[in-house]
Amino acid sequence: MSKNPSYNQILKSTTIFGGSQIFIILVGIIRTKIIAILLGPAGVGLIGIYQSIIDMMRTGYGLGMDTAGVREIAEAKANADDTTFGKVISRFGKWFRWTAVLGFFSCAIFCYPISIWVFEDDGYALLVAALSICVSLAILTTGRSTILQGMRKIPELAKSNMLGSIFGLIATVPIYYTIGLDGIIPAFIITWLISFFCVEYYYRKQRFNKVEISGKEAFYSGLSTLKLGIFIVLAGLISTISMFLVRAYITREDSVDTAGLFQSAWVITNIYLGLILRSMGSDFFPRLSAIAGQKDKVKQLINEQSYIVLIIAPPAITGMLIFSDFALSVLYSGKFTGAGTLLCWQLTGTFFKVLSWPVAFIMLAKNRGLIFFMSEVAYYGVYLAASYLLYPYYGLAAAGIGYLMAYIVYLPLVLIVGHQLSEFRWDKKTIQMALINLILICITFYIATYIPEYAYLGTIPLLCISLLYAYLNLRKVFSISELKGWFKRK
Repeated sequence: MSKNPSYNQILKSTTIFGGSQIFIILVGIIRTKIIAILLGPAGVGLIGIYQSIIDMMRTGYGLGMDTAGVREIAEAKANADDTTFGKVISRFGKWFRWTAVLGFFSCAIFCYPISIWVFEDDGYALLVAALSICVSLAILTTGRSTILQGMRKIPELAKSNMLGSIFGLIATVPIYYTIGLDGIIPAFIITWLISFFCVEYYYRKQRFNKVEISGKEAFYSGLSTLKLGIFIVLAGLISTISMFLVRAYITREDSVDTAGLFQSAWVITNIYLGLILRSMGSDFFPRLSAIAGQKDKVKQLINEQSYIVLIIAPPAITGMLIFSDFALSVLYSGKFTGAGTLLCWQLTGTFFKVLSWPVAFIMLAKNRGLIFFMSEVAYYGVYLAASYLLYPYYGLAAAGIGYLMAYIVYLPLVLIVGHQLSEFRWDKKTIQMALINLILICITFYIATYIPEYAYLGTIPLLCISLLYAYLNLRKVFSISELKGWFKRK
């Protein structure tokens, strides 16, 4: 019997979804290597541009319905009868079909201005128009994934992602090999077809009443969800604009090479370490949404999630602080070790990020889109102001200092908002774990950054302490023997 079923569920979903994401990243690395060999820099560049067009249009025309949809589907799953839940599923099915059609025609109609804007040449217009198929498939795939996540079908979602990734690799490599650059668009279409059919397969395996509703009913009943979705899209837009401004400022003040150093540190802190949070959020957000109206349960779940975050994240952050230069060399090359100081500042800021992350979900779970948007504006406002003001004095490291300062401001902000919305507060154990890990991370940061001659001698013991502390806390809520039941069918 589990010491605590809730902790067991958090660890299970994190492990399963996180494992699938690591698998997908590895497949992506293999695909990138193969494409680089077969197509060269020009092919890699074109694929990156085409993918950015698809992602931009999927995000824009998705209207934030993925995040908002997870919240409402989870709430309906927990509290509604089968008929009402079936209506919610049917409504989101219609909404995602509508937005997929809208994305398809928009990409096709505006292919010429997009081509000129991106390539400064209208010769790519027809190729951009062909991407409209990928845009619609991407939105439909997101829709099915949203429903699975809202129903907390994390193993099914993980399997569909992994199958789509590996089958996409197998199907597209021969195309690149035989056709070369001309095979990029066909390969994109096939990849997205495979992704859609994989997630559709697991979607159709779910058992729920399929209740048909009219288009009019689906439209009007979905407007409240759309309000939250729009704020999520706007928050994403603020993020995109802010990062563009930082990269443009660094390029203008220093060089494109310096902007490349910034990008390498950003990817490590927000893509690779962000994997931990994405894995946890796959199950945590629908669970929180299902109990959003029950303050005591919200407080308990967020403290449990924070407990697991404080077990997993600090050792990873401490290790990355110690081996930051090594990580930059392995993931990029020795030329990127100049981003080491920036990376250390951002890694320290990441600790405050992981602390604020579970609490910030209260705003989404409670459908408070405007408050969520304003909190994101506050974060990026501090980040931009600090980066710009400090850059003349600290150079590239200013972006890392700004990152840390922004999360130091953001953390108490979300704690205040969380208390106002759900009377949330950390329990004593969470506060104790946070303080001990903060001390370990700050000491590691200081030695790694300012006493590099003692970097390994002084910090390796701190990493061992961090790992031991995490292990002791893990043993309080989980035993390795419980792994046996994770993959058994019930």
